[in-house]
Amino acid sequence: MKEENSSFHLHSTQNPIKEGERISLSIPKTLENDELLVLIGIGCGYHAISYLKSVEVPTKILLLEPFSELETLVGPLLKEKLGNTPVYYGWEKFEKLDRSDWMPTGTKNLRIFIHPNYSRRYPDLSQRIVFFFQKKGSVSQNKLAKQEFGRLWVRNFFRHLKKSSETPNSYHILGRSLATKPGRIGCFVGASPNLESEIDWIRQNREKFFLLSSDTALGYLLENGIQPHGVLSIDSGLGTFYHFPENVPENIPIFTWFGGACRIFDLKNPKVIYLSTHPLDQILGAKFYPKAPILENPTLNVAGLAVSLLKSLGAESVLLKGFGFDRQAGKTHCRSTGYERYDRFFIDRKRSLYNSRYTPESRWRTRTSVLEILQKWSPIPILSEMGSRIETFSDWENSLENYPSSFPGSGQEWRKLCSGISELPSEIQILLPREIKLLDPRT
Repeated sequence: MKEENSSFHLHSTQNPIKEGERISLSIPKTLENDELLVLIGIGCGYHAISYLKSVEVPTKILLLEPFSELETLVGPLLKEKLGNTPVYYGWEKFEKLDRSDWMPTGTKNLRIFIHPNYSRRYPDLSQRIVFFFQKKGSVSQNKLAKQEFGRLWVRNFFRHLKKSSETPNSYHILGRSLATKPGRIGCFVGASPNLESEIDWIRQNREKFFLLSSDTALGYLLENGIQPHGVLSIDSGLGTFYHFPENVPENIPIFTWFGGACRIFDLKNPKVIYLSTHPLDQILGAKFYPKAPILENPTLNVAGLAVSLLKSLGAESVLLKGFGFDRQAGKTHCRSTGYERYDRFFIDRKRSLYNSRYTPESRWRTRTSVLEILQKWSPIPILSEMGSRIETFSDWENSLENYPSSFPGSGQEWRKLCSGISELPSEIQILLPREIKLLDPRT
């Protein structure tokens, strides 16, 4: 099926049935009794049909096709193959329905899956639909992230294990935590609009602390002649690619994880890999780096991870700059972030940069809870200003370890490791047979 006046196809032109079977493997198989699975982007239904055939236990499921035109084209045939599974056509029509019209009684949570072709081709529409269901159900940001990026994390993990082992001198593991030393201060720089008013202070005091920049703020720091001591990048999304301009100094270390963005692993900068709470990271730590700290982040915000990282590097306390939740004239980020470069592709006479990045007040207010969680949880004090006693961060690299000769292990070893862990989430177990093959020797 091809989009009119376009070269874009909703499905494979060679073997759409096989493509549907492959996509269906990414759809959650195990759901709780109080969960509703929402599949967005049905098309000809190849992935939905394959999924329903693979599920043994009856699953509460809702199929939503945003484009009503497909109902006349494939609706009758699809209904015959799907039986009693409800299919809703037309996003504008669906969003006007009352929740009781489509949500089964007793549903407490929604699991959302967007067809990958729809999320790539129609990102704005996909985002609106996800936000709609986020408001209607009690879907947490953490679950949404796992649903959207879970497969990518697993694939990137094994891809980057393999890639980094080919040039091990460019990589280190955060293998141990350093003892906290009095006077050692870390400064994390986010990309909130208030960074623009704090940039002069950062320039004047840069040498007094370890300056850790978020990837989002990196462009603005470099534009103002400030080179951070390190960059923290955790997101796997497409926008991450644009936060690293072509002129990034190659001597700045990048702190990331194996599930991070592929763009990071293509840069020449030295990489410091930290171990997260992701199950595959914990397996990696148990196998190769038993003393490595697992960086926790209950805030689900990059600032929380930055605090964990700086503590592991020996910081006694931390300053937060460019971190705030007050918008300035509707702006949600400072200038020169990768979002500006990314959004330029979608700006036209009817859609401005402001409209593409504007966040409604109702959604923006929910972000302020991050600061409250961070202040209550932070393992080291969060300062409002620097104290009089300041020590340098000259030995932070003592926390790093090289790859052992057995790293990263063979595909067979990883299969054996993972098969022996019954607690491994089912959504990861489903992906492992395919992704672990990246570590198998080429024949």
